[in-house]
Amino acid sequence: MVATDATVYCLTLRSGGSGDVYAVRTDGVIQWHEADLDGVGSLDYVAGRLYLGGRTFRALEADSGGELFETKLPDGRAYSAVEHRGTIYVATNTDSFYGLDADTGAIQWHASIGGDHGVSIYRGQPLVSSPYRIRCYRSDRSPLTALLGEPPAIHTSWQPPHQSVAVLWPAVVDGTLYRGAVGTDRSTVPLIAYDLDAGRRRWHRELASYVYTPAVDPDAGRVYTFARPAGARTSHGTVYALDSASGATAWSQPLDFRAGCPVIANETVYLSGPDDDGGRVVALDSSTGAVRWEAGVGDSQVSHALLSVGERLYVGGTGEMVALA
Repeated sequence: MVATDATVYCLTLRSGGSGDVYAVRTDGVIQWHEADLDGVGSLDYVAGRLYLGGRTFRALEADSGGELFETKLPDGRAYSAVEHRGTIYVATNTDSFYGLDADTGAIQWHASIGGDHGVSIYRGQPLVSSPYRIRCYRSDRSPLTALLGEPPAIHTSWQPPHQSVAVLWPAVVDGTLYRGAVGTDRSTVPLIAYDLDAGRRRWHRELASYVYTPAVDPDAGRVYTFARPAGARTSHGTVYALDSASGATAWSQPLDFRAGCPVIANETVYLSGPDDDGGRVVALDSSTGAVRWEAGVGDSQVSHALLSVGERLYVGGTGEMVALA
């Protein structure tokens, strides 16, 4: 899910590889709906446009859902995209990076990172720093990489110390990258804070076998993440609040259900996930970790998709989206 102040956009996936895109007003009314789009897998909002990744890269008008263009990529599936100075930078799951014309979708250039892993562009700031500098991240034990120019040259600036883990989507705030990881049944993996400008690791904390993508509150100077042991049936874990400068634990709160990536808003940390009755959302005090409230969410399987917009919290599930006040 992605959102503006007035609209929530969500991507739902069908069996067989197709999907639907919905634009839902904050009062729950569906503004528009584009159905049965083949091969979609990611959704980005950039300056009044929706970019849909997949085997075909699509650009839609966010207000109406009207198609601006679609571009068939020569190889791979688009993961993520960002626009800068008339060029859409598109990252794929086959170590490739494409530059598309923002008006027509025509491919202007192509660059290969090397290897066979996926590439993801950072969401949040800074996505792009001047001039023509795109920050991206390679999955599955791969180094942090910066791409410069059109077509970009490749500059590898850091190799993660843990080579036996798969890294997760990072959070980038005020020049610092925070990323979790997925390890093996017997391993613990770190949450790492990395200084993008200085090109060095600030700190890392070994927490559990799965350390989810964190939420960062720069005003409070804290990083929040959910960590749990390995195992497909594991239904518990711990929420950690860490000092963003040192990685020291400010508080921790155990949960008895499998939560996902946290969201921070209104001095509250929100987490969602499936439980025996369908799904659950928990709200924790961001200063102390105390539980403010818990809510059951529907009878369907609730995903870890969670979005805070204004005074509402949106939770994704199987075939439904729920808004909590």
